[in-house]
Amino acid sequence: MTIIDKKGKLFGKINIIDLLVLIIVVGLIAFGAKRMGSGKVSQSETKEALVTYEIAEIRQLSVDQIKVGDPLYHYDKGTYIGTIESVDSEPYRDVLEYNGRWVEAEVPKKFVAKVVVKANIEETDQYYLVGGEQTRVGIQFRLKNKNFAAFGTVLDVKVED
Repeated sequence: MTIIDKKGKLFGKINIIDLLVLIIVVGLIAFGAKRMGSGKVSQSETKEALVTYEIAEIRQLSVDQIKVGDPLYHYDKGTYIGTIESVDSEPYRDVLEYNGRWVEAEVPKKFVAKVVVKANIEETDQYYLVGGEQTRVGIQFRLKNKNFAAFGTVLDVKVED
């Protein structure tokens, strides 16, 4: 008995081309499973947090549209961030040159709003996930609800226990 017969079958049972295709497919599946399973899985748990956003250089009209109790969403993704808990505003100040000196002065008709949002966050070892986005102090997001849309910078994340 020969290893490959006249019909191209291995030991008279299986076609050699079919065997090669089967070996390649099994190898690709094993390689893919190894690549997918090699990542480190981080544990996360959902908690409530107060996230403070600063929305700068806006008009009084925009400040008036930010209302306590309204939902807040991520502008680009449309994902829910949380509910607005408080809004504080003050005149916007900027540094500008005046008579050869740099001075900090109020910019007319511009305001800074500090918006505190109660959000459900996922906390991992590496980051906080708020509204589907990794959130850290200093990151800027486009925020929206049915009344306004603006850029907001994260000032603080306080996780409630």
